[in-house]
Amino acid sequence: MIKYHAGSGSTPPALWITDTETASLKGGVCDIAIVAVDVNLNVLWEVESLIDPERPIDPGASGIHGIVDEDVWDKPTLSEFMALTDHPFQHPGLHLCGHNIQFDARMLASTLPETYRSLCTLKLARNLWTESVSDHKLQTLRYSFKLEAGPAHRAMGDVITCLSLLRYVMKTQDVDFDGLLALARKPLTLDWKLPFSKYKGTKLRDLPAGMVKWLLDKPDLDPDLREALALRKS
Repeated sequence: MIKYHAGSGSTPPALWITDTETASLKGGVCDIAIVAVDVNLNVLWEVESLIDPERPIDPGASGIHGIVDEDVWDKPTLSEFMALTDHPFQHPGLHLCGHNIQFDARMLASTLPETYRSLCTLKLARNLWTESVSDHKLQTLRYSFKLEAGPAHRAMGDVITCLSLLRYVMKTQDVDFDGLLALARKPLTLDWKLPFSKYKGTKLRDLPAGMVKWLLDKPDLDPDLREALALRKS
């Protein structure tokens, strides 16, 4: 059930930070956490639960998050969990936040409203720290900036780390909540380096035209990378 924090009162959430762990890359949520925060990133309420993914958990997925079939057989399904928690995503003006939030949004698609806005801390990190960190994984950022963190690769643990990253950005970039949103909406710069292929480490602005076309033709290309490469073409 939802845990409310002192002083939350009638303050509306400005941001819902969420994370899911899944039975496989193809889906089946088996762990979920949601933390609602106000414009100052104070926690208003939080909720977490193991979830029955309604399919076997792949051993490779268990190797990442440590959740096995025996842990979830008596847990609510995702739809049952949402009913128990008064469907927390069904709010006007929803801002959904997470690290690589596109993945979690796909996993939660059946529970999300038709329209909402998202804030991806992975994209934010890629824009802010193009050179100063070895990669932009949440755990790398955790140790790079000594962030408050929970257990890695568990839903609430990753949400805690994500919230700490947002607070770090607001403090170090000297921005308020609106400024944070503005930073998150900026497209990747062309100084961002491609993280894969034989061109790994090459700045987007320096990629050969043929490679740009090949990437843009990929239907599953990272949407942030697609947005930046579209700028390169224009």
